[in-house]
Amino acid sequence: MTDEHRMEQLSRAYVHAVAAMCGCTCAKPDPDYGVDLSLRRVVERRQGYREIGKSLYLQLKSTRIDTRDSEHVVYDLDARAYDILRRSTRDSPSLLVLLILPSTQENWLDQNEERLELRHCAYWYSLRGLPSVENVSTVRIRIPRQNQFNTAQLLQIMERIQRNEDLS
Repeated sequence: MTDEHRMEQLSRAYVHAVAAMCGCTCAKPDPDYGVDLSLRRVVERRQGYREIGKSLYLQLKSTRIDTRDSEHVVYDLDARAYDILRRSTRDSPSLLVLLILPSTQENWLDQNEERLELRHCAYWYSLRGLPSVENVSTVRIRIPRQNQFNTAQLLQIMERIQRNEDLS
């Protein structure tokens, strides 16, 4: 398996773990038209569990090039993905989730009987409403480091999309 495929699988595993802790289902669209996963909240209703509310659509990316400064993660996003994500709507919210991995593969994952640790962090970013660009290859974006893709943030995001609030 290529490193790129491993990185893709790890980004998916990262999101699955966070979503599970938030009580969200994860679905992989097939075929994929720019969405890697969709998430929905699950609640207990009338003696059973069911999905509720809007789906959150995610485009997953991963990198081992750590370009974090004190406030942002700088990332060169594929222009096609940029264009898809900037067209997100309140009715169909989409986010970029970028997983940053250590530069060497041996440091990506650590495990023992007490823990399973995926190194570094993922960040989320809403490109909704950003302007179109002339670039045909990549678009440089700046993701606020406060946008860590974690359980607290995902719960807030899911609440905001149910209230039809903007994620920008």
